[in-house]
Amino acid sequence: MAIAVIDTLEKDHLLAHVTEVGNYFLAQLRALALRHNAIVDVRGRGLMIAAELDSADLAKLVVAEMLKRHILINCTSDTVLRFLPPYILQRAHVDTAVAALDEIFTEDAAHAATLSAVHATGGKDNG
Repeated sequence: MAIAVIDTLEKDHLLAHVTEVGNYFLAQLRALALRHNAIVDVRGRGLMIAAELDSADLAKLVVAEMLKRHILINCTSDTVLRFLPPYILQRAHVDTAVAALDEIFTEDAAHAATLSAVHATGGKDNG
């Protein structure tokens, strides 16, 4: 059985695919980190990838919001999101996941800005 797995990995060039798509995923997450300060670190090898956030609450929110979008990730500690997709992952899947993350981080930042503005005005609506 183990030899059949190794044969499939070699025949289908899965390790090269994992390296290529994993590098693409890391690059996309690092680009996302440049737009969202909540992402403090991105690391990984192949398709085992992590993004560390600045808040445990945000990490929990991201996991829940991604699940609503049918994208399964988890936290390996309070603030670290783990991505461990199957070897058949394609760039289009990465793009979908990164777009969802971008949306979640953007919505969270807007919500935080609104709360900050309300707090700065003493809770009064100036509208």
